[in-house]
Amino acid sequence: MEEIKLKKVILNLSILVFAISLTQECYCTSDSCGNSAMALIVGPLGLCFGGAGFSWLANPFLFIAWFSFRKKPLNAVITSVISVALMLSFLFFKQIISDEAGNYSAIVGYKLGYWLWVLSGGIMLVGSILILYRPEGNNNI
Repeated sequence: MEEIKLKKVILNLSILVFAISLTQECYCTSDSCGNSAMALIVGPLGLCFGGAGFSWLANPFLFIAWFSFRKKPLNAVITSVISVALMLSFLFFKQIISDEAGNYSAIVGYKLGYWLWVLSGGIMLVGSILILYRPEGNNNI
């Protein structure tokens, strides 16, 4: 497969999996399960409270990876590594902010939306490494 087509497949697949993740629930607390699209939208507010909200920063790094992938695969590798690390860091948090009053709820499970989100970052990471280390792919470091 020629490199331009391969890049297009990798990029489109990562974006598609990310978009599908937004239609799913992402994690559950003892009270309810979170909607992925809502988590993306209100996630920056979670940064103010720290903790699991910190994992939301994976999104801007993934977006940077998408935008840099075609012309700067090394940048895409670096930002994908950061993105996936932040995505996986969510697994280490035991609670998350659950309402506007600043109350926290225990995280009791992870749903399909979370795993698709991680898969989207993983596709970008593996695809970026693949393109970077292809014999004809490393001329745009």
